[in-house]
Amino acid sequence: MRLKKGLAIGLMVAVAAMAGAGCRPKVVSTPAVGLPSVVVQTVREEDAMLRYSITARYPQLRGTLSPGVLEKVNKAIEDMVMPDIAGLKQNATDTATWAAKNPSHAAELPADQGSFLGAEYEIPYLTSDLISVRIRFETYSGGAHGMSYTRVLNARLSDGSTIDTEGLFKDAKQGLQWLSQYCVADLKSQYGADYEGLSTFVEDGTAPTADNFKNVSLEPDGLVVSFDPYQVGPYAAGPREVHIPASEIQSMLAVTLSPEAFSLVMEPVQ
Repeated sequence: MRLKKGLAIGLMVAVAAMAGAGCRPKVVSTPAVGLPSVVVQTVREEDAMLRYSITARYPQLRGTLSPGVLEKVNKAIEDMVMPDIAGLKQNATDTATWAAKNPSHAAELPADQGSFLGAEYEIPYLTSDLISVRIRFETYSGGAHGMSYTRVLNARLSDGSTIDTEGLFKDAKQGLQWLSQYCVADLKSQYGADYEGLSTFVEDGTAPTADNFKNVSLEPDGLVVSFDPYQVGPYAAGPREVHIPASEIQSMLAVTLSPEAFSLVMEPVQ
């Protein structure tokens, strides 16, 4: 992970063992600047009989905020992950039940083929006013290949309310139209000579609708739009991100981005 810190922001990481089923928190604290600390919850489970494994990490806030705000934000973050874990386990249970009832068909399935879910968090933006959480998932539950996807949560730390992408802009309709145009141009540059064959993917996946821009996160230097596989290209094109500099978009935003915000993000794969 790449760590960026503003003036007077330090980061201390301590790992503490915690008794319980599959949970081991890692404590990250930001002292003396009025920011909440972060407890990283880890869910780690394996079931040999149901043939699934789970390793998921997500942050929970502690300190400085009122209990009501902490509860709202932490519940919203937890809800980004826990339904997917429950869904994978239910699918594994359903598959095992089917296999028990259909042993001849089940015998044709690869013996070493199970299901898994992995999730890693990022906090691309944190100030005393706002937090942006980005969780990246990798999962497999059968078929030719696994799947990756991203979920984003933006929230106000004054009252714990979440902010959808439309809420980031002074004018929601104008904001979506601008995002659409910017992302088309950026993806065209990313794809280069391949763009012509992928233009239908891009045009459909960047149409100015709220559903196409669910995963827009804040960073100190701008916005990041995350697109899952198949949204703006075939599976082979992988997930895509469009980075929008604050200088180009700040005038349209209803929130003010701070270049000194705390940011903890993964280094891009070289």
